[in-house]
Amino acid sequence: MRVIPARLESRRRVAMIVATALMFAVPLLAVPRTGQAQTLSPIDSETRWTLAGAGDVIMNRRVMQFDHPGDPAFQELVDVIQGADAAFMNLEQSVFRLEEFTGWPAAENGGNYEVGSPETLKDLVDMGFDLFNRANNHTTDYGVEGMRLTGRLMDEWGLVHAGAGENLGWASRPGYLETPKGRVALIGMASTHTPMSRAGRAGPTVQGRPGLNALRLNTRHEGSPATMEALREVARAQGIEVADDEGVAVRAFGITVYPGDEDRSVVTLNDVDRERVLHEVRNATDQGDYVVANSHSHEPGNAFMVPPDWMVEFARQVIDAGAATFIIHGPHQLRGVEIHNGRPIFYSLGDFIFQNETIDPMPSDQRDRYGLPLDRLASEIYDTRFQVDEDGNPTTGFPTDSRWYESVVPVVTFEGSEAVEIVFHPIELGWKAPRSQRGTPRIAPEELGRSIIEHLAELSRPFGTEIVYENGVGVWRRR
Repeated sequence: MRVIPARLESRRRVAMIVATALMFAVPLLAVPRTGQAQTLSPIDSETRWTLAGAGDVIMNRRVMQFDHPGDPAFQELVDVIQGADAAFMNLEQSVFRLEEFTGWPAAENGGNYEVGSPETLKDLVDMGFDLFNRANNHTTDYGVEGMRLTGRLMDEWGLVHAGAGENLGWASRPGYLETPKGRVALIGMASTHTPMSRAGRAGPTVQGRPGLNALRLNTRHEGSPATMEALREVARAQGIEVADDEGVAVRAFGITVYPGDEDRSVVTLNDVDRERVLHEVRNATDQGDYVVANSHSHEPGNAFMVPPDWMVEFARQVIDAGAATFIIHGPHQLRGVEIHNGRPIFYSLGDFIFQNETIDPMPSDQRDRYGLPLDRLASEIYDTRFQVDEDGNPTTGFPTDSRWYESVVPVVTFEGSEAVEIVFHPIELGWKAPRSQRGTPRIAPEELGRSIIEHLAELSRPFGTEIVYENGVGVWRRR
């Protein structure tokens, strides 16, 4: 039997209240947050507090059944999360019971329709998470109704979430977590999102569009002189009038290409969205003690381990505006860590729970996508999507590579809003486990854990961040 430290008891009380709500289906209008009954100490710039962070959560199976003496690697991970003053994760799914859902699937992203039951959310609360981002490319997989149901459930349970709302104003605003160490503000956003999931501003006469807090990207395509000449010929062959002026842009195949010295695509962040987010960060800095900002950003794509230039620039601007940390998730694999002006930027925390192959049932659109008849069940959809061999082993998609199933859970120790130490706990999600078990996190065994930390250290070195392997974890310390 494990002994639960006294500082964790308040989180367990929250989890018990949520469990009671599930059992009796009673809405909760207010759930006591961590430590509200305790005496608060004065908050100043030297106050020490800890934040645990996790990446993407796609979850449709319960996990807390592993929190017992038979699975020490899972227990250890739970203890790490529960031991922090606050814990963050990206909730990349809707949460409701499919059999009770009165809306309809509306995914635009081309992947799965991600959804989990309320019990999966309860397990995340039991694990110790209390800060939830909801802005990502799966926010409206089940339309606005699915987004609303998820938000309503989280509000009834008193959970702190950010990144989605009834209009752009509500989607942009922070959620606030009250802790004995101070007030933590959470701001969520996404640069990777589907077109109709973007929230719209409310006007004086027309309500805004429900959705997520979007970061729009501008892409300018440039061609070398040889490329521009070839495009002019292509455009003329398509019956498009093109000027002979080499300094004029050419539009072909639905893309406008501008003259340049080389062939390239330049991506920049929309300035209106940039200023809106920075304004919210500055506001949250005044309204709270610490600001945790995060973005769901796959760019430039899941295959890349280096973040794009615009993301690096923007992350630093968010820190300079007052955020204690900027956490990025989305690429489904680790990227490097930067310490900017004493505050950490995590360019990707990879996956935390990745149960991407056991959503059941699936909408008929998924059968249409793979040319399957309507009587095919979820397992047959996944077999087609991931193209398993005669032994049932995946040959395409996520299950074919270990990098999607290896990550870290960092625990940052702050003095005020400046980091003094980061401990990186390596985790593995059961890459070689059967589909029914794959995607559930545990502390990685020693040899794999060292490999994960060394990989993270290599990715972080170009940012000037030195991470060392010590006693099973990675460590960065302020000098």
